[in-house]
Amino acid sequence: MQNIKFASNQQKAEIKRNLEFINIVTEKIKEYVNLELFSFEQLEEAQIGYLITPDGHSLITDEVDSWDTNWIVIGYETMCGDPLIIELNEKGYPVSTLIHGIGSWNGGNFLADSLENFLAIMKEINCFLTEKQVREGNQTIIMKELIALINVIVEHNRFTDFDIWKSLLSPLFMLAEEYEIALESNIAELKKQGKRISEIATQLKIQPKDVYMYMKKISQ
Repeated sequence: MQNIKFASNQQKAEIKRNLEFINIVTEKIKEYVNLELFSFEQLEEAQIGYLITPDGHSLITDEVDSWDTNWIVIGYETMCGDPLIIELNEKGYPVSTLIHGIGSWNGGNFLADSLENFLAIMKEINCFLTEKQVREGNQTIIMKELIALINVIVEHNRFTDFDIWKSLLSPLFMLAEEYEIALESNIAELKKQGKRISEIATQLKIQPKDVYMYMKKISQ
């Protein structure tokens, strides 16, 4: 890789290994996360338009807020196409998105404190989908479960925030919204039939406290 300036062969091997693991996990969850990742072998081409021109000339300049030679594009956010980068000169290689199309590269969002933490986040999301059996067609996800998932991510990554991960996980939030709308409708109908909270909970396979919460929401 001529245009990507790794500090050492050890750094190159470390990043290659982590990207391979990340790609294995993200392949399982990409339907539910607004991110697309490149393989290590695709990295050189992925730098075109950021680090280099299509004919291989450097785009690095001395201008304020221009592209940094230590930023390596490893993927992109699929809603707006913003590049996903790691920082070669920072410990652990923090992961961020940068906002494109604004005339400079001074805007963006931290996603993970390191590449390894980013891998851990992808694994956390995969475990959530497995536990909830989402890929098997079970769409009984509720908002508070997704909020708890993102809170875990934020807790372990100092510089990220809730809103960026809510945006990246918007496919899951859409599923949760659809499910909760249907759930509220079912609870309202069962309540009209005179069903008790415990009976509604059993029939809908949810916790009684959740039935009570939705009843309060419906009555507002």
